[in-house]
Amino acid sequence: MTRSSANLEQMLQLALQHHAAGRLSSAERLYRQTLQLRPNHAIALENCGLLAHQTGRHDAAVRFIRKAIAEGGGNAGSHYNLGLALQGLGRLDEAVASYTTALRLRPDLAEALYNRGTALRLLDRFPAAAADFGRAATLSPAFAEAHVNLALALIALGRPEEAVAAYRSALALRPQVAELHNGLGTALSDLGRLDEAIRAYRQAIALKPDALDAWFNLHSALYGDDLEPAAQCLETALKIAPDHVLSRFFLGVLRDHQGCLDAAQGHFSALPEDSELPAWGLESWHYIKSINPRPRLIGETSKGLSLGLAAARREGLVLEFGVRFGTTLNQIASHAGQPVHGFDTFHGLPEAWHEFPVGSYSTSGELPPVASNAQLHPGLFSETIPRFLEAHVEPARFLNIDCDLYSSTKTVLDLMAPRIKPGTVIVFDEYLFTRHWREGEFKAFHEAVIAHGWRYEYLAAGLLTKQAVVIMR
Repeated sequence: MTRSSANLEQMLQLALQHHAAGRLSSAERLYRQTLQLRPNHAIALENCGLLAHQTGRHDAAVRFIRKAIAEGGGNAGSHYNLGLALQGLGRLDEAVASYTTALRLRPDLAEALYNRGTALRLLDRFPAAAADFGRAATLSPAFAEAHVNLALALIALGRPEEAVAAYRSALALRPQVAELHNGLGTALSDLGRLDEAIRAYRQAIALKPDALDAWFNLHSALYGDDLEPAAQCLETALKIAPDHVLSRFFLGVLRDHQGCLDAAQGHFSALPEDSELPAWGLESWHYIKSINPRPRLIGETSKGLSLGLAAARREGLVLEFGVRFGTTLNQIASHAGQPVHGFDTFHGLPEAWHEFPVGSYSTSGELPPVASNAQLHPGLFSETIPRFLEAHVEPARFLNIDCDLYSSTKTVLDLMAPRIKPGTVIVFDEYLFTRHWREGEFKAFHEAVIAHGWRYEYLAAGLLTKQAVVIMR
């Protein structure tokens, strides 16, 4: 080794020491001096790129690392670092490609799997993201972030049972993290396991008394005959964050329901003028109150379903329209005590729905796992419902309508109208508390009421869940 080569290597080693110690300015100066002596030095190039990424200069990072790879530094770590820099620039597809190259070179690189999963999740490619997070967690069981992000991806995929397991794995590693207990609570709520969810929210609050999300989520799980426990959660939430619009609105609703009109008006008046919520939120609430001054309020989707099934005492068909991941269909199946049937195209919305384009809520044609007493009927409602009714002559006992679209809801109600009898219960999933609530399921139902001369009663309403539970009279 020549003296100049030895000096260069000493300079590089010194740069690496400074870098590892967090002395980034001196490390960068030494890397650049190394490159002045040997412009194609792959290690110096890559570390210049890594340092640039660490200091937020992602464009420079990409240039340095790509040059390092071109100069023969293309190991798994190099492609992984390039993925990090590209992800920092928001160039997610390119980042995924770089992580994939890294994983071809080193399949057990858990960090590359984790970061590829993060990029895939940002691209709404949730099945692939969940697979990567799951592999990362398997390769590195102590990698808590992998378990957490696996849980989040599984929630997005409508797989709350698996999400609960992922949260519990994360909590085994980090039992003192309040946010993980809160996340576990939301997954348990999705399963209708509200007692367990309440315990999880309370544990989050015990660890972090100012955990706003946990207080709000706890309030939604506490709706019952006595609404004061839910209201007290919102009182606490507003002490933590006085400008939290949803807490302010729902506390106004609860106080109004309790007959505390001055307190309710005080909360409604305090809503920010630039928020759209007072318009359609209050309109939803005032509509429900106009029908029933003291309606039963629900805070969780599972509550609306179980209440509706309990009220549906006549014999007949139990059906769901709009299944997607099967989360609510499986809840219905667990309480129905009979076969249930789910209808969906599994290719998403057949037409645009406000800000949601055609194909939103698709499972790409993949049928979800469902309970043993549930049967799926894939296809357009206009095709599957007539075939089903030819083979099933019973009236309808219970319908869960989660169509979102006016046109789809109208199709369901028109086709099911001869089977909708006194005692039939219909739960609408997207009926209230949206910007366009009068234009969707609400509109289709009220047109059907006029067309068929139906008489009905609201059993419950959930502004938070957007549900309405209706029994035909």
